[in-house]
Amino acid sequence: MADVWRVDDAAAWDRFAAARADASFLQASAWGGLKSRYGWRATRLATGANGSIRGGVQMLVRARRLTPAGPTLGLAYVPRGPLADSADDARLLLRACARTARRAGASLLRVEPVRADHAAALASLGFRASAQFVQIPRTAVVRVDRADDDLLASFKPKMRYNIRLAARRGVDVEARQDAEAFGEFYALTEATAARQGFAIHAPAYYRSVHQAFGGQAVLFLARRQGQTLAALLAAAYGPAAVYLYGASSAEQRSCMAPHAAQWAAMRWARAQGCRRYDLWGMADPDDPNDLMAGVHRFKLGFRPEPVTYPGAFDLPIQRLRAWAVTSGALRLRAALQRRRGRGAPPSV
Repeated sequence: MADVWRVDDAAAWDRFAAARADASFLQASAWGGLKSRYGWRATRLATGANGSIRGGVQMLVRARRLTPAGPTLGLAYVPRGPLADSADDARLLLRACARTARRAGASLLRVEPVRADHAAALASLGFRASAQFVQIPRTAVVRVDRADDDLLASFKPKMRYNIRLAARRGVDVEARQDAEAFGEFYALTEATAARQGFAIHAPAYYRSVHQAFGGQAVLFLARRQGQTLAALLAAAYGPAAVYLYGASSAEQRSCMAPHAAQWAAMRWARAQGCRRYDLWGMADPDDPNDLMAGVHRFKLGFRPEPVTYPGAFDLPIQRLRAWAVTSGALRLRAALQRRRGRGAPPSV
């Protein structure tokens, strides 16, 4: 690993990662810090010269011993990385990830790259494409670096109409960060999950996401006549803001509160200097039964640009234990789906 070193300076890391066109909040030091509260350990590795980062990757590892003195079972995971322009740098970083993961006791290394041209580097190191994934491999982005009129004109006519209708009907959107707002957000999230049958995180997790990103994560509440009708949590990192979580009420649906909340979040993203607003997850166009079909149709109203990531790639480190990790993950997902009806656990 002479050509790769560990980056312990979080600020230096973020100066590199956030400046890239392919930056992802999943590679932010704040995300690594958040995950460290939930049993993961973040390691950041870099290539370059004279301490200047040319390419880098943040890897998360979670491992535990099966018995006090026995072998470890664990997963090493790279979400939306590595961040590297050359195949050589990508290969160096991925090889270093595999070595670091092995030393940390991981049984399997899973990489969900941000760039399709890194697939060859993964294949050359023995990675194989996996049908399992952590993050949904399809999303769509809206260009927000333009004036309100131009941005609004880029939407479908029905979306423009609904945004204006929400304003006419007195829907007001507040950008909030206080405990009371999170209480309203979570109550609405629980109601939405019960209605639509998907799994959710515990309340503390959503608050941890906000705290991790500080002022770069904001809760938007769409209200009418004192009632919260829609809410979403968005975070900004580098050139993009991301719509992370959202919920809506079954009441007063004709007021189009979710449309107003998204419109407010997009304008906030632009004010943060972001060029893109990531709608974070789209349905599989080849699967008519995809659970995201409804929200997919809603997001299409913004006429976003589709983005498809290369998917997931796995490298077994300890083959039998790697099988146990992947089969265990499948059983957990199936159990959650049965418990909650038809939903899947949230990806982030």
